Amino acid sequence: MTDKIRVCVIGAGPSGCCSLRQLTAECDKFEAIAYERNLVPGGIWAYTDRTGTDETGLPVHSAMYNNLKINIPKEIQEFPGFPYPKEWKKSYITRQQCLQYINDFIDHFNIRKNIKTHTYVRDVSPIEIPGSKKVKWNVVISDTRKLDEVKTEIFDSVFVCIGHDWNEYIPNIPGMEDFKGKIMHSRNYRHAELFEGLDVAILGVHFTGEDVSMQIAKHARKVYACHDRTDFPPSFPKHIEQHPSFMRMTKNGVVFPDGTEVKVDVVLFCTGYRYSYPFLKNDIIQINDERITPIYKHMIHIKYPSLIFFNIPRQLTYFPHFNEMAKFAVRIIDGRAKLPTEDEMLKDSEDDYQSRLKDGMKPRYAHYMGLNNLQWHFNTDIAKMGNFPPLPPVLRKLWDDALDERQMNITHSNEFNYEIMGEDSYKILNPEGSKSRVSLATA
Repeated sequence: MTDKIRVCVIGAGPSGCCSLRQLTAECDKFEAIAYERNLVPGGIWAYTDRTGTDETGLPVHSAMYNNLKINIPKEIQEFPGFPYPKEWKKSYITRQQCLQYINDFIDHFNIRKNIKTHTYVRDVSPIEIPGSKKVKWNVVISDTRKLDEVKTEIFDSVFVCIGHDWNEYIPNIPGMEDFKGKIMHSRNYRHAELFEGLDVAILGVHFTGEDVSMQIAKHARKVYACHDRTDFPPSFPKHIEQHPSFMRMTKNGVVFPDGTEVKVDVVLFCTGYRYSYPFLKNDIIQINDERITPIYKHMIHIKYPSLIFFNIPRQLTYFPHFNEMAKFAVRIIDGRAKLPTEDEMLKDSEDDYQSRLKDGMKPRYAHYMGLNNLQWHFNTDIAKMGNFPPLPPVLRKLWDDALDERQMNITHSNEFNYEIMGEDSYKILNPEGSKSRVSLATA
């Protein structure tokens, strides 16, 4: 009898749970365990009021805020083959519902027994096998309640399923050190009520910045939304002042490019996150201006293909894609999916990067999928290599239409409810009660 392939899954959020689903579906072939640092699974969706560090002194991973709703319809944020409860009629569900859905998924596929909570992964390093191109993986772990104790496990493959929304990026703004007010990142934002009567400057206004600006504006005296976007929603509330990104900070406020200074009590950075894999040494991966190398298809380590990443791609329909990535990953490690040569994978990775630059994307967008249909090309590629069907075209159509609706009607677009009619069509209901209309997906 052939030994089972031992797989270490780092993180039990949505991508880690999708990995466990695929691995345990073939339990005669794989032995899988997920190490989850928190008390409960759920990843970023496991909300906590705590900010900064948790009770063990480790950084809080969740960037959820109290009144968060998902920013795309649940119909395109669904694990394939596991629908949301029928009684959940609204498409834009709350963070609490999303966490419940993840836990329902865990219990439905009986994978909770494969999740070890309170487990901190300290180090992951390859073990060379003489005479073989394959490696095994040395994984060093600690119980978060006993961080001074370590344990080592050996695996055949490692699935890195930690999220990318925990290592916040705050740009170095001249004068920042002189500012007497409060400086914070959206990762530590929880409650809009805490900004009651304050003047707030928000730098970076994309999905999170838009939502946070509108929440805080209900309580703050003044909100300045500062950004350099050319595609900013024309429907954005007029009582929130828009300005170019401020170039300088003073003791009492911020200074815009035209020299205008406004006094503020709080500067809130919604400036995103940087990739970080503290358990991997620099000789395994390199991160340069948010481009991770050497990685094939934004997933597979080129030198060590048994090291697979799930949260490198950004801005896509995460839950469906995580399921597809998991299907691809298990086919790689058991040999059903054949990879190109190392040189061919390096060339493909570089060609992808150069194509993005040619299309005008900034270098730090090396792994962004929300533009130019990149997420759907990505899915088509891995589905073809893994010999399984790609995601249905209706997801692409609904993604495009929902984002267009957000642009046109940002304050009310999350009141729309959708129903998938089939692989190529969906129905949208106008919140004002107008007649339903059916939209057909097109290639």
